[in-house]
Amino acid sequence: MNAASKKFFHNYAKNVDNANRQAFWALSDSIVLEIFKKHIPRKTTKKPVILDAGGGTARWAITLHRTFKSRVLVYDLSEDMLSQATKNIREAGLDEYISIILGNLQDMRQIKDRSVDYVVSIYNPISFVPNTSKVFDEFHRVLKKGGKALVMGQGYHNAIASKINNYITSPRELRGIEKSGVARWAKHVPPLRTFSFKSLKNIFRRAGFSLVAMYGVPIFAQPGSEDFDPNNIKKSRISKALENQAFFRAVFQMEMKYNGLPELVDRGMNIIAVGKK
Repeated sequence: MNAASKKFFHNYAKNVDNANRQAFWALSDSIVLEIFKKHIPRKTTKKPVILDAGGGTARWAITLHRTFKSRVLVYDLSEDMLSQATKNIREAGLDEYISIILGNLQDMRQIKDRSVDYVVSIYNPISFVPNTSKVFDEFHRVLKKGGKALVMGQGYHNAIASKINNYITSPRELRGIEKSGVARWAKHVPPLRTFSFKSLKNIFRRAGFSLVAMYGVPIFAQPGSEDFDPNNIKKSRISKALENQAFFRAVFQMEMKYNGLPELVDRGMNIIAVGKK
């Protein structure tokens, strides 16, 4: 991890667990969990093993255990994120069920071949790594036969739309994103790789997965600049509106109705792809 990324995650670890104070992120979280429920059984005779790849502070690992009665491995490269994860797991009383591993997603030799039932990667760890193909090869290696990978990456087409409409960026930056697929959102945020329906499908297939489904998350609701407040205090117009539970439910239901349609996936701010080994 380079110095810029290390500094970013050092600060990010302090507040990421409070992200869903903003209702836009609460909506996004609800969509992600609902998609996972479609692909991970909630009633099994044996506790599944879930690898949370780039799982950071264990915010999602705790939710995954409670939802799917699973054992969870939190794998991350940031010592700051995993330090917070240790505290969160201890406070939740889940040390018996959630383990943490410090390491690089491009080389997960600490995890045995065919030892996990599901790989999940939430809120775009794959957007930070230099070699995406190596990461997916590792996902395929550690999964049991018939296991699934549910992987989230930042949306390419939505990134361009956001740079045009929200940032009104320069023609030079737009052409750069179009060519490289890499976007930079702020000085303190490392450059992030973006993905389309087509590019994620190709990455999955090259790694040996069969594609099961693809979703945009979200496809209709769009965040305001306030939703990226690192202190999670400011509230955008959409977050304020989503605090109305009737509106929240209506938007959530509409997102879930349409977000898996192939022609709408590329609208997604993020994209979740589901592949089977």
